[in-house]
Amino acid sequence: MRLMLPYWLVTIFLVTSCLGFEWKRAPPFSEPNAVNNKNVHLGNYTHSHEDVEAPTYTCTPIGECDVCTPLEKKTMPHCMEYGNKEPVRCEWDDPDFAPDKNATLDPDSITLPAFRGCPHVKRIERWKTIRFESVNFVVAVLAVIFVFWRQRKLAREQYQRLAQRIGVATA
Repeated sequence: MRLMLPYWLVTIFLVTSCLGFEWKRAPPFSEPNAVNNKNVHLGNYTHSHEDVEAPTYTCTPIGECDVCTPLEKKTMPHCMEYGNKEPVRCEWDDPDFAPDKNATLDPDSITLPAFRGCPHVKRIERWKTIRFESVNFVVAVLAVIFVFWRQRKLAREQYQRLAQRIGVATA
């Protein structure tokens, strides 16, 4: 037994549910008594350092990328991203900002980084590539050996069936 609903009832239900959804919607975060200040939001809480430019420096690598120790991976920021470090020599872009040699004893002095993170260690990548190619070579050799073995086996079975059909003795 099939239940038949009148079309007008289905139409009224669909129209009221669609209109009702629009009526029940809340206004977007504003109340009638709230002050509409467009500058008040979470991102506008600091204006004190907008015009201050941070001193910049340029770093050049002076060695190869190497793996960080387990302690360095946990404590050093340059080791946390990739787990590798590369020694660098950094120099200030602005020569006037470069601190004196004696300023390194000052606790407020900015020290330039001696390392930076790097994604790949050459010797490890080389070893991974050699291992990958070796595994592929071994699989290819085994596949070729299997194909030749299977081909000979099928040829031998076919020869034996043919010999049995025509009545020739096989050794």
